[in-house]
Amino acid sequence: MILDTMPTFLNYWRSYSDLDLEEVFDGWLRSYMIHYPELLIKQLGNWGSLDRIREVMVDRILPRLDGWIHDIIEAWMNIRACGEGVLSRARTSLKTDLDPLIVLYVGSGYGAGWATIISDKPAILLGLENIADLGWISEEKIRGLIAHEFGHLYHMKLRGEWSRFEELEKDPYFQLYSEGFAQYCEHLIMGYRSWHVAIGEDWVDKCSKKIGDFASKYLDSSERSDVRAFYGSWLDVWGIKHAGYFLGHELINKLVMDRGLEEIALLSEGEVRKLVKDFLEELSRI
Repeated sequence: MILDTMPTFLNYWRSYSDLDLEEVFDGWLRSYMIHYPELLIKQLGNWGSLDRIREVMVDRILPRLDGWIHDIIEAWMNIRACGEGVLSRARTSLKTDLDPLIVLYVGSGYGAGWATIISDKPAILLGLENIADLGWISEEKIRGLIAHEFGHLYHMKLRGEWSRFEELEKDPYFQLYSEGFAQYCEHLIMGYRSWHVAIGEDWVDKCSKKIGDFASKYLDSSERSDVRAFYGSWLDVWGIKHAGYFLGHELINKLVMDRGLEEIALLSEGEVRKLVKDFLEELSRI
């Protein structure tokens, strides 16, 4: 099932796009998000305050929306065309009855994909502004993104930790494990190493060559509890975006050599921390 907020967004955008940025933001709240209060609450929970959302949107999002609008519309149409098919394929590939809601929205730049709970239902939130910014507008990229987020929800379902899972991911070691699990599921669902997060054709080669350095830096960054550069779409590690997804996938790829995927999904927090730390320390010595 798809919750599509784009018709409401387009009505808002036609009325507000030529106004001052502060007015455009107020319109986003009063003419668009007002119809989807749970979406606004989710964003508030992650940015921390409405003032912070205003700051991010006025500085980073709204000045660029007009340039993104054609890509936003193309991504929207492609999601409508392939979204349900990806969910069906995911259920078959992972042998699960998981049936999440797909939510299409133009938000505050929190993420292209977000696996979470909304209206008491597992959901995949697709932020069209981030998707456009990253250039993930093709059907192939979108299928990979949805498959990745489905992998997160599958992980949550297996652990029975719907509401707690996002809290667990605040631990850098658990986050690496979680993102690696979702990336591994993406490849299972897609039937090939799709790497929707890849930026440029040589992204995998670059990551492979730097994997020891990534591991060492991830260990150091984990001690400071700040690994955003490994995941954030506006950040990078030595010029390479999304290195954490590659590193996490390699972790899961190693673990499946002597464990089943469901066994990996159910590892305790203590086991996760130890396995991830051992993995990173071993790689950092390469």
